[in-house]
Amino acid sequence: MSSIDMSIEYVDRIYKYMKNGASVEDFMKKFHINYKELNGLLELCRVYGKNVEAVVKNNVLVFEKTFARNIITAKPGITMDELIHTEILVVSDTHFGNIHQQLHLLNKVYEEAYNRGITLVLHVGDVVDGNYLNRPEQPRQQFLHGFDEQVGYVVDMYPYVEGVTTKYILGSHDETHYKNGQATVNQWLSRCRPDMEYLGQDFASINVNGVKIFMDHPGGGSAQSVSYKAQKRIEIIESNYKPKILLIGHYHKSYSFVYRNIRGIEVPCFCGKTQFQQKQGLTNAVGAYFLNIWSDSKGNIQYFEPEEILFKENDFWDEAGKDRNKVKQLKIVA
Repeated sequence: MSSIDMSIEYVDRIYKYMKNGASVEDFMKKFHINYKELNGLLELCRVYGKNVEAVVKNNVLVFEKTFARNIITAKPGITMDELIHTEILVVSDTHFGNIHQQLHLLNKVYEEAYNRGITLVLHVGDVVDGNYLNRPEQPRQQFLHGFDEQVGYVVDMYPYVEGVTTKYILGSHDETHYKNGQATVNQWLSRCRPDMEYLGQDFASINVNGVKIFMDHPGGGSAQSVSYKAQKRIEIIESNYKPKILLIGHYHKSYSFVYRNIRGIEVPCFCGKTQFQQKQGLTNAVGAYFLNIWSDSKGNIQYFEPEEILFKENDFWDEAGKDRNKVKQLKIVA
């Protein structure tokens, strides 16, 4: 084990493979380790705040992840049995049609959602890459051009898991098709994909088991500071209109915070770094969030566990065409 780089980046990579309910034996075979080395890895994960155990379920040794519950409202005498538990997957900025899209990674998180029994996914905008007429360089960054190609691809290729509904808003890239010819992405998705439900352009307010959630896809450029734009989005919300959770797309960043008693999540993307981001010196986070929410009967959050799932650069399939040529639609039918 001494040859292994014991850094947080290594822990992040290895932790990703310790999926809830996954076989410990398969993991050990994959990485060619013994039980002593496995215990060392589990302890290393715990040192870096990633709580995972090997437990026996149905006579099989599997991984079980636990997360520290962040107490939001200290209500005396409340028990977990009295609370409503909600688990959802949150994704954003898939930019289908861009040569840097990462559909194979989106498939991975949908498959993980299925394994966890999740039935609701929220997509925070920029489903497709769009068509900016004032960006002459954009076509070189795309393998799908125009409304028909991009939206047809979503209809055919977006993950389908029976029993799972994806509720989405549209972002600025999606809206370019409307600006160019009044073609709306949601019209065709609503007709062709009944598992995908449109909530609005740029913004939507949704109630999930009594918990008020805002889905927000802002405009404008990204700040160098990961928190600045997100905090500004919360500052403009009127006090009597505040949600319990604000999900923010567009910035391709990953950040979880609490501000004005709102749980804010900057949702990462499923697109590799673009030419524009490279020129601007912007960071680009690829991944998703699993949200575990425990709320009372009035929709007040008592415990909140945002689980960040981030992929590393060596997980990406880039413009060489592997993602668009080799990935098939994830289709799970129970």
